This record gives sequence, structure tokens and C-alpha cells, in this order.
Amino acid sequence: MHKAIGAALAITALAGCVDGAKRVEIESKMVPCPAQAAIGDVPSCGKAWKLRSGKAELERDGELEVEVKGLVLNDASTGQANGTPDGVDGVAAAVLCGGKVAAQTDVVPLSKEGDAKIETRVSVPSDCAKPVIVLRERYEGRIGGWLAATSMP
Repeated sequence: MHKAIGAALAITALAGCVDGAKRVEIESKMVPCPAQAAIGDVPSCGKAWKLRSGKAELERDGELEVEVKGLVLNDASTGQANGTPDGVDGVAAAVLCGGKVAAQTDVVPLSKEGDAKIETRVSVPSDCAKPVIVLRERYEGRIGGWLAATSMP
């Protein structure tokens, strides 16, 4: 199952043009990390997470919007921390091109309910044909693995 999720994450998103509007590179729902599935050079989250809702959109000009609600642990082995973000106090969105981090946002807070929103502009290489967006954890002051990522629409 983890291989299937990894494959679905590797094949990403919706690309196309909208008349008179900016070109959309990615417009996708997000899926939570299942525990042991790295995406390119971004390590896995280590524990299973769940997500009530999540979406990401990347415009050709680099405008990036990522929003998650209810991004919390889904792993009974975490005891009382299960159903919470535990020590994860913030997240950063990274855009991967060919499995490598091409751009990453500043960290924004992750609420105790697992909610966060990022709205910013990033610089993505023009040859990034199939970008993947991952939401990375900040735990104990360091950026770590991914907690949610874009998937097939």
C-alpha cells in the first residue's frame, strides 16, 4: 500500500490554462503521510498522520497557497498525543521538482487542532514539469519530514 501511495504522490496534480487567467501548475487535494514513505529527498513523517481536509495550488508565476485542517497524528503508539500535532508547532511548504526541493516557504504556525495556511510566492524553475508540494513539519525547531502532500485529483 505504501508503494501505491508513493506512486500516486509521484504522479501529481492538475495542469492547464484558464482563459485570461494565470496558468495553474498544480491544483490538488492533499493526502496525509502514512508513516514510512519518503517523497524524493524529503524524509517520511515517521508516524501515521490524518487530515480532515487539505488543498494546494501553485500558479506558474510562483504564487503558492496551501491550507490544511485537522492535520494530526493517527497512530495509537503515540498514546495521549494521538489525535494532536504533538510537538509539531509549525509547517513549511516545499515544492519538489524531480524529487528535489526546488523551493521552500518560511514556517507558519500549526494550531493545536492541526490547522495551517500558507500564502506566498516561491521561485520555481521553469523546467519543473510535474511539481509536487509537500507540507513539512517543524519539530523541536528543525524542519523535518513531510506530513501531507499533493496527490492525483
